[in-house]
Order: sequence, then structure tokens, then C-alpha cells
Amino acid sequence: MSRIDGGNRTSPPKGSSTERSSTERPDSASKSAQQVPGKKDLPTARAVSPFQGRSDFEPDRRTPPRGTPDLSGALTSLAAEAHARAIAGADAELELLSEFPDADAQGGMASAMLHAHADEPMSQTRIVERLKQDGRLESLFGEVFREGNPYVEQPHRAAVVRALDTALARGAVTSEDLRAFTRGAYAQEWRQIGSELSAPAVSPRKP
Repeated sequence: MSRIDGGNRTSPPKGSSTERSSTERPDSASKSAQQVPGKKDLPTARAVSPFQGRSDFEPDRRTPPRGTPDLSGALTSLAAEAHARAIAGADAELELLSEFPDADAQGGMASAMLHAHADEPMSQTRIVERLKQDGRLESLFGEVFREGNPYVEQPHRAAVVRALDTALARGAVTSEDLRAFTRGAYAQEWRQIGSELSAPAVSPRKP
């Protein structure tokens, strides 16, 4: 005869969490394993590009190429400054002529100046121009070519010829001026200057 034991029936003991996990369905583990992506499913690594100084999301801020700057103004300014310096230097040197009372000594000094400025056509031209303005060009250069002048050497005479050739090219003196000198007090000396000016040995005129 069976007996119903209403309140005293014991419930089966609850297992621990480790026991429950061991009794999970085997297919649940396989599903978890399928959710982990394999190596072939990994995304392809992006190629690393060198840093360009800006973010890939910023617009390109490269400076547009500039055109070649116009240097004509700067060159003109430099040429004007060089011309002004040459004039100032020549004028200062010509003031020294007043320290020599004799024309032969002044001629020797002027020819020495021209020899010192042999490679400076602007200074040469200024010296010739100033001597012409002062009315001393005929006498001083005549003294340079006067026979027996103790203050003059042959390189100084050559410097006078080159300076006159440059001054002619630049318009500081004219052929008419030189022809007039051949009829003056130093006619013989200026005829010699004229012959050396027309000789092939004279260096080419400098611009």
C-alpha cells in the first residue's frame, strides 16, 4: 500500500555550477566555437603610408608653385648704386689734383688715377668727363704725353688712351673735341693720342 507523503518529500539535491556546466549540451560549445573567426576571416591589414604632415581627412594644403621673381628692378637698383659710388669716388680723387700746382704733376696724378681704375669704366668716364667740364682735359692729357714729363710712365699713357676710348663710347667726349685739341697748345701730343686711339692695340671699348 502506497503512502502519499505530501510535505516530507525530499527534492533532489541541487548540483553545483561546475556540475551544471559539465552537463551542458555539447552542441552549445560547438556553436560558440563557430562564432570565433578564423585566421582566414581576419580583415586584411591596411598598408601604412608615410606621414604627409596632415591627416588623411584634411584637405591638401600644398603651397602652389610660385613664378620666377622679377629681378630686373633689383639689378637696376644695384647698377644705379654702383654708378653713384663710382662717381663719388672719382670726384673725391679729382679733388686731390688741387694739391699739385704744376700742370705736369696734375697730369701725372690724373693718369695714375686712370691706371688705378683700368677695370672700372664708370670711374674712367667720370674722370674724363669732369676734366672736360673743368677745362683741364686738353692740358692735363697733353702733359701726360709731353716728352720728358717726370711724373708719367708708359702704363699711365696707355691708361689715358683706354679711358678716352671708353669715354668716346659712352659719349662723355666726342671726336670733334679731340680734333679741336689737335689744333691747340698741345697739338703734337693730341695727334699722338689720336694715332694711338686708332691703333689696333687699343683694348675694345667697354660697355
